[in-house]
Amino acid sequence: MEVNNNEPRRGFSPTWIYLGIIALLLAAAIYLFLTKNQAVNENEQLVNQVTEVSNDKASIETEYNAALVRLDQMRGENAGMDSLLDTKDAELSEMKAKIEKILKQKNLSTTQLAEANKLIAEFRARMTGFEQQLIALKQENIALSEDNRQLAEDKNNLSTEKQSLTEAKTGLEKKVELGSVLHASNIRMEAINTTKTLFGKEKEKETAKAKKADLIRISFDLDDNRISESGEKMVYICVYDPAGNVIAGNSNAKFTLADDNQKAYTVTKIVNYKQGEKVKGISTDWRPNSTFNSGNYRVEIYHMGYKIGNEKVSLK
Repeated sequence: MEVNNNEPRRGFSPTWIYLGIIALLLAAAIYLFLTKNQAVNENEQLVNQVTEVSNDKASIETEYNAALVRLDQMRGENAGMDSLLDTKDAELSEMKAKIEKILKQKNLSTTQLAEANKLIAEFRARMTGFEQQLIALKQENIALSEDNRQLAEDKNNLSTEKQSLTEAKTGLEKKVELGSVLHASNIRMEAINTTKTLFGKEKEKETAKAKKADLIRISFDLDDNRISESGEKMVYICVYDPAGNVIAGNSNAKFTLADDNQKAYTVTKIVNYKQGEKVKGISTDWRPNSTFNSGNYRVEIYHMGYKIGNEKVSLK
């Protein structure tokens, strides 16, 4: 008996197989759909995070650069305080190095961003403190400048007062000096002829003839003076020849006048003077190295560089 293979089996249906396959495909599709959505969401979140990190990094860099610009401005605005700013730069250099090291990295984590933010905040806080120090120093400098200005003004006033006092003192000293100058009076200038007697005694006679004159005697008094102190007074005597030249005692015979010029003199006379009293009968003789010439001989007497008297004598 032949068996018909084309006759379906009883009790088994392929529909259930198809339904199972369809269910599996549907489950796989749902899984893939869900997985894809999750990946898309995660990718979007990652993109958002990267964008946020980039924005935060840019913001941090902007703040850092602004802080550096402000630091340069502080240096420019506070010329003369470079040493202080150099000290502060040294203090900030370590923080600057840490901040720049973080900012140079391409992929920053939120932890690194937070650290950078913290460092920049501390950097700016220190700069604020430095700025306050600079402001305080400026105020101190302004106060010191005012004090120095006042001191300079006071010094100038003192210098002016000192100059005035010096001038007044010099004026008083000049007056005292002038007041101390002695005055000569009763001045006489005599040409003397000297001869010897039989007994060898020298005899003197006044003469008016040049060829007979042996010496010129100069005599005078010093008037009383209440300012000039007691003591020895040096008097300079200048004898002029008929040509008007001082007959100097020697090449070094010079004294200083009141105007600081030098003048030749013939002889000197030291007088013992007592304050407030007149000295009478002072005399000195001058003998020339050669014979007298005819003409007028003149004498000038000086004390403390001032001329205090003069006289003349004529010889034929």
